[in-house]
Amino acid sequence: MDMATSSVATMVSVAGLSKHFGTHQVLSDVHLSVAAGERVVVCGPSGSGKSTLARCISGLEGYGSGTVTVNGVVVSPRMRHAELVRANIGMVFQQFNLFPHLTVLQNCTLAQRWVRRRSKDEARQTALEYLGKVRLADKASAYPAQLSGGQQQRVAIARALCLNPSVMLFDEATSALDPEMVKEVLETMILLARDGMTMICITHEMGFARAVADKVVFMDDGRVVQAAPPGEFFGGSADPRIRRFLSKVF
Repeated sequence: MDMATSSVATMVSVAGLSKHFGTHQVLSDVHLSVAAGERVVVCGPSGSGKSTLARCISGLEGYGSGTVTVNGVVVSPRMRHAELVRANIGMVFQQFNLFPHLTVLQNCTLAQRWVRRRSKDEARQTALEYLGKVRLADKASAYPAQLSGGQQQRVAIARALCLNPSVMLFDEATSALDPEMVKEVLETMILLARDGMTMICITHEMGFARAVADKVVFMDDGRVVQAAPPGEFFGGSADPRIRRFLSKVF
């Protein structure tokens, strides 16, 4: 290992992670390491355990064995100060999960007031800053129903960023969008990547993986089959499961 690599802090560490739903094993001895500032794309067929892995990392799901550590803190639903720890892990889901009765600005200030204990003015200033970053500052007074799906997802990204998380998790953030709206959300994610945000993205958007990822992780049947740089991953894997997956998404 060279000195440049060894000096980069590990932001996310998953070691020996296993989880069952009843008798069905959804994760089996999963290992994953994400350095600070690294962009990791996790892909694989439906039912391979990708979303469960993301929920375990975020502390939304428990797990049977193994450990999950984010920025030096062990993560589990039973941890003390769980909400404050989760605030350091921004998560964007397939569904936008915005409060329909609150304006865009209010959606972006609520968690800041409750979790970060920020003043009303500080929360508002932070919200407007990140709404500007996702190019939606002009929609601050709008309600979610007045926005397109792509705009709502960008608000969800801004809302997560307002808590100043150490890492952002994207769980199929574009899969619920119409094709014409996917591009605007991916462009926002690319901007975050260029800013150096540590990112774990669960996605089938392999063009995004080629353009942005430092590492591509392929999962199947609850296991990590391969974790490699994009050039190696897309360069012609010998594993038939990976070849089959890529043939379907390209």
